[in-house]
Amino acid sequence: MWRTRLCQHIGQRRRHFSTIDANEVKKFSAKSAEWWDPDGEFGMLQLMNPARVSYVRDQLVNETNIATATSKPFKTLKMLDIGCGGGLLSESLTRLGGRVLGADASADNIKMAQIHKKQDPQLWRGPGQLEYKHTTAEDLLASKESFDVVLAMEIIEHVNNPLQFLQTCGELVRPGGTLFLSTMSRTFVSYMLTVALAEDMLRLVHQGTHDWTKYITSKELISAIESMGQDWSVQDVRGIFWDPVCRQWRVAQEKGLVGAGGLESLEVNYFLTARKNDTKKDDVDGI
Repeated sequence: MWRTRLCQHIGQRRRHFSTIDANEVKKFSAKSAEWWDPDGEFGMLQLMNPARVSYVRDQLVNETNIATATSKPFKTLKMLDIGCGGGLLSESLTRLGGRVLGADASADNIKMAQIHKKQDPQLWRGPGQLEYKHTTAEDLLASKESFDVVLAMEIIEHVNNPLQFLQTCGELVRPGGTLFLSTMSRTFVSYMLTVALAEDMLRLVHQGTHDWTKYITSKELISAIESMGQDWSVQDVRGIFWDPVCRQWRVAQEKGLVGAGGLESLEVNYFLTARKNDTKKDDVDGI
């Protein structure tokens, strides 16, 4: 249903179409001052950041054989953090050596990210290591930008057309590159935890922060990746869950579908890694 509903937009030309949801941009712009406040709206996302970084590092080690012993394992990689918000993930990727572009459709978010960047000399003394830009994925593609790694974390559920946004992100990935996604699954459990509990009962985030109808199941996202063509392959999908005892996010140890074993209804948050095959290299290797 999700894929069918969205496919009608594929034929639209990108220069006349944007996946940006103006209401979502306005909503997050209003909260921009809270990005780095541990007691603010994005406190749980701050706590999730170590798990996100660890997952990205582990997947890139497996896929690209980057050095694990070095303190800068991403030093050869040009990376895009699309929908970067206040720069939580962008800063961490930069500290691991990445040449990172943090992009966001909210000017207020970018201003906050730039302010926080100035507090750490290692983020701005290294020229070209961390850059922030008020822009969209569509505009970056129109400018013929490309990246070794594109990360679209906790953003696909906030755009107008997830499939078109996904395809745009995919075209920004260089052959042989990697696309990382994280989002929430449209299940009863996710509704109870992210809306009924987090918003309505505990007020951990403002009411209206989440639109459950925009959540995407892992099966739907895998199908969308597969629809992008034979150059793409899904490398890994796994859930991430909150441990209330240790007060930290944990990534599932088992690789595979989040809802493996017929438990798709229990999906909440999950990560996905997709790789864009380098067809030219594969052709050479096959000779």
